[in-house]
Amino acid sequence: MNILRLSSILFLFLVAMALPPAVAQDSALPKLDQELASGERPVKIVCFGDSVTGLYYHTGGVRTYTDMLGIALRQIHTKADVTMINAGISGHTTVNALARIEKDVLSHHPDLVTVMFGLNDMVKVPVEGYRKNLIEIVRQCRAAGAEVILCTPNAVITTPNRPVEKLIEYCEVVRAVAREYQVPLSDSFAEFEAFGKREPDAWRLTLSDEIHPNMAGHKRIAEQIA
Repeated sequence: MNILRLSSILFLFLVAMALPPAVAQDSALPKLDQELASGERPVKIVCFGDSVTGLYYHTGGVRTYTDMLGIALRQIHTKADVTMINAGISGHTTVNALARIEKDVLSHHPDLVTVMFGLNDMVKVPVEGYRKNLIEIVRQCRAAGAEVILCTPNAVITTPNRPVEKLIEYCEVVRAVAREYQVPLSDSFAEFEAFGKREPDAWRLTLSDEIHPNMAGHKRIAEQIA
């Protein structure tokens, strides 16, 4: 689903990034949307995750979805004062996330936190532990006054360590937590999977290896979050 009601942002952003236009939907975060539009106060957005969020070399050393989203917001909401903070670290799971959430996320006093973990959890953290950790991340962010968007990981090329069937199970956990705790969901996995079925060769070109999106993949993630 589209999380922020930013139809004009999506139009210019997707044209600039050469992506197919998306259908705008009503905002799931109306207060934040209003603040972005009015520019009444600074808005901080933290993107919290693993190497998909944090690493630049998979995008040619240029942009991740965090940067792309921030650029789009600033271009359209000319009055907005938006700060984008990338809190992604390679190899991290939700266990690591909870260990560093205060330092890397909450200390910034964010208005919005996007949360994307799972590709490392699926090989290191049992499903039930993953679920509990996601719930605790949501709880702590909300207790600090931040809105939250939960994101499923992007789809991957199946490998012995990361079979797609297992990743699907972890994505279902993200969806279930989002439903149970009424958290907006950005379902990147579903979007990547649908795209892969429609255009398998083009989908493969959104990845720099079996699991990491390249710049084209990051464009799709940013579109999905927006």
